[in-house]
Amino acid sequence: MPASLETITLSVCPDLPSADAERSLASWLRSEDRLRDRVTAPPAGSTTPPDEMSAEATDALLVAVDSSGVVMVLVQAIAGWLTHRRDDVTVKLTGPDGWSAELDVRRARDMDEVTALIEAAVGAVAPRRG
Repeated sequence: MPASLETITLSVCPDLPSADAERSLASWLRSEDRLRDRVTAPPAGSTTPPDEMSAEATDALLVAVDSSGVVMVLVQAIAGWLTHRRDDVTVKLTGPDGWSAELDVRRARDMDEVTALIEAAVGAVAPRRG
């Protein structure tokens, strides 16, 4: 494993209880060639890092990244998944050094809104990726 490999935690927080949100997102992300082997579920018995979203029912995924290009693919894939959801869902990305970014597209089909979210999330990540 390269020394620069980091794990980003994705917290999936549906507004309405949805047992399939994590599975749906994982499947969507694994359909991307550059993410296919990088998406896993946390080990059994582990918990989502404490934050404002974990007070609600929250699912989590782990994604291994080693470059800002992979992070960009990840954020774009999440935004694409959000625009195809029928329910309201927020996905929070959290890095090992404490940075975080949220993608929240409330039933949006407006690609300008999605693009703005992608730019904000990548902007939060890119300075730390070098």
